[in-house]
This record gives sequence, structure tokens and C-alpha cells, in this order.
Amino acid sequence: MAPNKPKDSDRQAARNEAKVARQMKAEGARPALKVVTNTAAGSAASGIKTRDLIDTVAAVTGAKKPEVKKIVEATLLAIGRALATGNDMVVPPLGKLRVVKDNGIALTLKLRLADEAKAAGLALADEDEDS
Repeated sequence: MAPNKPKDSDRQAARNEAKVARQMKAEGARPALKVVTNTAAGSAASGIKTRDLIDTVAAVTGAKKPEVKKIVEATLLAIGRALATGNDMVVPPLGKLRVVKDNGIALTLKLRLADEAKAAGLALADEDEDS
């Protein structure tokens, strides 16, 4: 009987993971940050920033901001690494996040909101609408 061959998706995931590990090692375990400017006129609602997220988590949990900052940054790094390797993420309070397209420097993601998030009115698109 022939030994089991890894599936193409397993091989691709292993290659992606090795690529990310090499990039992280070359960059000193910290990804290079690139400033992206929004060219849309009057974009006052540009989204939540890491600082805002840290402030919110600190307020909700009652923890000190330096501790929260370490935890939030580690969490975001872990999420980034998981998505960069092509792994889907299931985060119950939020929903299911998966990579739809990977062109090397940018990922296109699709988020299917959990039922609680939909009920709270956080859904941006209709159920049958593709984003």
C-alpha cells in the first residue's frame, strides 16, 4: 500500500506558513507597517484604530492599558498570521472569517457574521448579497 500523500491544500498551507515564518524572521518578528491613506473625500469614519480598541478593552475589562496593549497586539498578530497562512477563523462572538483571495501583499477576506452580530444590526450586507 502506498503512503498517504498530503493534499494540495495541505501543501499550500505549509508553503504559506513557511513563507510567513521567513518574512517574520527577516523583519525581526514584526511586520513592516505601511501607511495607507484613504483617498476618498470626507472620510471621517475611517474605522477603529488599535488605540481605540485598546481603550475600549481596558474600559470594559478594568485592566491596565499597558497590559491590554500587549494582549491586543498579540491577538492581532496571531489573527494576522492565521489569515496569512490561509486558515479560516471561527470566532463565536464575531462570526466566520475566511480568506477569499491572496495576492501576496493583500488579502481579501469574507466575514459571515454570527447570529448575535446580525441581530445587533452589525451586518453590512444582506444575507444573499456578496461583498
